[in-house]
Amino acid sequence: MPMRSRTVLLAALLATAGSVHAARFVLSPVLLSLDPAQALTTSTTVTNTDSAPAEFTAEVLAWTQQGGQDVLEPTRDALVSPARFTVAPGRSQVVRVALRRAPTNASATYRLVLRQNVQPAPSAGGAVTITPRYVFSLPVFAERAAARPNIAVRAVRQDGGTALVFRNTGDGYGVFRKLQVRAGSRTVEAGNQYVLSGAVMTLKLPSELGSAVTFDLSAEDADQRPVRLTVDVQP
Repeated sequence: MPMRSRTVLLAALLATAGSVHAARFVLSPVLLSLDPAQALTTSTTVTNTDSAPAEFTAEVLAWTQQGGQDVLEPTRDALVSPARFTVAPGRSQVVRVALRRAPTNASATYRLVLRQNVQPAPSAGGAVTITPRYVFSLPVFAERAAARPNIAVRAVRQDGGTALVFRNTGDGYGVFRKLQVRAGSRTVEAGNQYVLSGAVMTLKLPSELGSAVTFDLSAEDADQRPVRLTVDVQP
C-alpha cells in the first residue's frame, strides 16, 4: 500500500544546500541534486560527533505534491546504498542515491530519509531510558540543466483561515528559502517551502495573520537571490 504523509523532519530543519548539525550528527550536503545527462548518482555524508555508535536505515521515496500537500511514496526508480549502516564515534559514512535510469521528464524529485535506530537502554533501578531518535529527510532533485521553475502565488480564504497557494508551471523545482510572511506589523517565519515542477503547494497561514487582506513575502530562491512579493487575498 502506498505510504502518504507530509514530509517531516523530526531532528533538524534542513535549511540550505550546505550542512546541518543536529547535536550528534553532521550531514553534508543536505540538498542532493544531479543532472541526469551527466550522472545518475549523488551522495551525502553522515558524520557521528557523539561518543557512541549510531545505526541508521536509509530509503529513497518518490516525492510529489498532490492536493497542495507533499506526498511520499515507495519507488523502484531510485536505490540507496547502504540501506543500513552504523557510524562509529568520530567517523563518517557516505550514503549514495542512484537512479535506475534517466527520468523521462525534465525533473524528478525524491526524498532520502535517514532514520536512526535506537533501542531502549536500561538504567539504574530498572527504569528504561528512552533516547530520542533522529530522522532526517533530504530533498533529492534530478533535473536537466535547463529546467526552470515558473511560480505564481495567490492568497485565498480557506477552511476559516487564509492560505498561500503556490503554483509552479515550469519544468524545474522552485524554493522559497527562509520564507517570511508579513501582514501589517506581524511577521511569521515559514521556513523553506518547495514547489515541485508542475505542482501546487498550499501553505496555511497561522491565525494571527488570518484576517489580513495583503501579505508581503520575502525569501531567497535556489540561487540565494532575494525574492519579494506582495499578495492580496482574492475575493
